[in-house]
Amino acid sequence: MRLSHKIPELGKLLQRWKIDISDGKAPSRAFLWALSLTLGVFNVLAVSAAAFLPWYAGIPLLCAAMLWNVLMAMSISKQIAADQISIEKNRSLFKRFQNTTRYFESILQDTSDIIISLDRDYLILKFNRGAQNHFGYSQEEIVGKPFEMLFADPADKERMQPTSDGDGSACAEVLMKKRDGREITANMCVSKMRDGGFVVTAQDITERKYLEEQLHQKSEQLKKLAITDDLTGLFNSRHFYNVIRSELSRIKRHSERKLAIMYMDVDHFKEYNDAEGHQKGDTVLHALGEVIMACIRKDIDAGFRYGGDEFVVVLPDTDMPQAKVAAERIQNQFCNLKYGETSLSIGIAEAKHGDDERTLVRRADFAMYSSKKNGKKRITLAADDHLVQGETSEETVIIHVDDINDAN
Repeated sequence: MRLSHKIPELGKLLQRWKIDISDGKAPSRAFLWALSLTLGVFNVLAVSAAAFLPWYAGIPLLCAAMLWNVLMAMSISKQIAADQISIEKNRSLFKRFQNTTRYFESILQDTSDIIISLDRDYLILKFNRGAQNHFGYSQEEIVGKPFEMLFADPADKERMQPTSDGDGSACAEVLMKKRDGREITANMCVSKMRDGGFVVTAQDITERKYLEEQLHQKSEQLKKLAITDDLTGLFNSRHFYNVIRSELSRIKRHSERKLAIMYMDVDHFKEYNDAEGHQKGDTVLHALGEVIMACIRKDIDAGFRYGGDEFVVVLPDTDMPQAKVAAERIQNQFCNLKYGETSLSIGIAEAKHGDDERTLVRRADFAMYSSKKNGKKRITLAADDHLVQGETSEETVIIHVDDINDAN
């Protein structure tokens, strides 16, 4: 890689130095040779003529020769002085060039960034100290080796080839392989040079990527904590309204889709909690949370602790009979745990046209209270819009009741 091609100031400096040498020294030598030859010929002619001429004719001729010599000496002295100035000037410029070269070579070597130069065939020509420190190879053992040997995936070499359009460079984050086999992540740019080779600049961002991943994981954990109930491990009521609004919006866009929600309350929980203590009561709620998570579809259905001993389950793409099957599983598994006289009163409602989160929850809530009023440990399916208005006429309060007590 020629520095003068990459650094305009060095190119100008070299060009200027070449011009000064050609315009200063070469013409000076030619001029001095011409003057010396002319002076010698003239002196020979003057002395020869003075020897054969009378004194009154020879003296003026000798005086003219002496004057000519003086003039020639002054001219030569002047030219020599000019040459000396030119030589000093060129010497100063060359010294500046050497200093500038050392300066940029120092930058190249002292930077912690990776800088690699390649030939037209992507063979390594230059490996700066930063590259040696990051990859573990010395300059001597890496020169002439293919660039692709530094990639964790050699196919990435094709991705890092500069295109002819744009700015003639290719930039991306790529996995690189060190001498000991360990991998690092590098933010790399490969740029095409005018002489046909390539220059690679890269930064090791392995630590930064690790910290970003850790930050992302912490952020996800915080998001999960913000929507999770600590005691049961289910989602909290704040997240419930976000989910139910999203699901209602979805079925509005796709009217053929179904949505059911299950609202449940722990029967006799207050009596058990007062008799056994709050720690035992918390155990019941925690166990119910585990039962709900075990009985619903992972990543499809969602369970929520709505408040106190009340729980809600959102069942996307589920109609009323399917929701009833899921409710029976939860009821049976919870009752098998036998926490005193506790059981579940469950109400189920299916979303209808025009429902919002308030009306849908009220129907399921009213169905749950119907289960409690009719003996507890029951599942009530509520599908009548009159239930939302809180009417209590017999034909609208309960449309289906399953008594689970006899089944157990």
